[in-house]
Amino acid sequence: MSLMKKESFGRHLFALVLSMAVQNLFSSLVSASDALMLGFLDQMSLSAVSLAGQISFVMSLFHMAFIIGATVLAAQYWGKGDPEAVEQVEGITLRASMLISTVFFLLALLVPQGFMHLFTQETALIELGAPYLRLVSWSYLFTGWTQVVLCIMKNTGRTLRSTVYGSTALVLNIVLNAIFIFGLLGFPAMGIRGAALATTLSRLAELTLTLLENCRKGTVRVRLQPILRPDSALRKQFWKHTTPVLANELVWG
Repeated sequence: MSLMKKESFGRHLFALVLSMAVQNLFSSLVSASDALMLGFLDQMSLSAVSLAGQISFVMSLFHMAFIIGATVLAAQYWGKGDPEAVEQVEGITLRASMLISTVFFLLALLVPQGFMHLFTQETALIELGAPYLRLVSWSYLFTGWTQVVLCIMKNTGRTLRSTVYGSTALVLNIVLNAIFIFGLLGFPAMGIRGAALATTLSRLAELTLTLLENCRKGTVRVRLQPILRPDSALRKQFWKHTTPVLANELVWG
């Protein structure tokens, strides 16, 4: 490989890795901003949300592994000029991501107290954290979709728009947190429930942006066929890359 090609490859690799890091940072900050804002309210609310946030942290470990597996394959096939294969990869990844998100959503929605018991035995914290977890659980479904779509966007030359969508969700969450938690602009002060509502709405806004992106012509889009009937060869490749990363993420987490 010539020096010029090496430099070009290095720049593209750095841009890709940086964009993935920024996406993960934005995703983490959306959840972290809840605890940050509630720190100005009272210590019990802060502790309860921090513990409830461990649920989304565990879920994010799965999403991280899926995104890494998707990135390896999507970058490879996009470089080969094969957008159909990239759409297959996106569908396979969404299938896995939405399955995990649905499991976490149902557990957080139906048995939030049991989920909280995994991290604390303090009854007061569980009573505070369970309503938050039940309301914020809806954002888990949105995240299962958006994290995969934003990842594929980065791998198909739409890094800027992907970053804009992620940062929009972050800024919106901070603004809505202030409004709903403290009761600004005429809204009632909702405290810990306001933090959950702000996160859910900001994730919904991010979902809406990615759905609108999916309507654009001439881009890699989410299609139903790869989700319902994925290519067997690509599915094997996906899990070949994803499984060791997932094992590492879960052990580390």
